[in-house]
Amino acid sequence: MKPLSDEPTRIEIDGHHLQCHHCSKEQFHRCRLRRQTASASGMRVDWHEAVAHAFICAHCGFLHEFLTH
Repeated sequence: MKPLSDEPTRIEIDGHHLQCHHCSKEQFHRCRLRRQTASASGMRVDWHEAVAHAFICAHCGFLHEFLTH
């Protein structure tokens, strides 16, 4: 997972500033994650890939993930 931003910044999502769920700080590093999920289709397993936006708290390292639609 490579950060998209070297400098931590404040993040706004739907008009609200993101605040760390663990330490309540507001500075984050941005990165993008790829998630693979499996679903059963009859006797087969189908793999799907989803992209998530991740924000890592610059203070404590807590990871916040948001799936893209």
